[in-house]
Amino acid sequence: MSSLYHLSTDVKTRINRFRTQTARSDSLKALALKIEPKPSYEITIDEDEGVEQADSLEALGEELPDNTPRYVLLCYPMTTSDGRNQTPLVLVYWKPATVVSQEWKMLYAGALELMRNQCGVSKVIEIATGLEDEEDIDEVKEQIES
Repeated sequence: MSSLYHLSTDVKTRINRFRTQTARSDSLKALALKIEPKPSYEITIDEDEGVEQADSLEALGEELPDNTPRYVLLCYPMTTSDGRNQTPLVLVYWKPATVVSQEWKMLYAGALELMRNQCGVSKVIEIATGLEDEEDIDEVKEQIES
């Protein structure tokens, strides 16, 4: 199934550059990725969304589209309970409840494992809420920090 999708060399390079540039970051960084519609099904960087400027999970939720899924490669700096600074890299699978197209839902679900491997992350977090409530944000933070 993964042969259905295509990642250009440029996108792979930008993902790798994002991974290395954010390894010691002390602020939240994000890179949004989307799947282009038929016939290409190419996975590209989503330049339309202002995700790269998001400085918090709340701002990230506001910038992501309400009606289409996205992948977000997220660098989330945090301090562990023993005082160490860490910068985990997490793949967020943004799948808002308002997506009505079954085709889009299936396309993004089918490419999830490919994206996990390409981004080199060990943790994938699926978000179906709009990140509007403090509870939703706390739940995502808990998932990232666990």
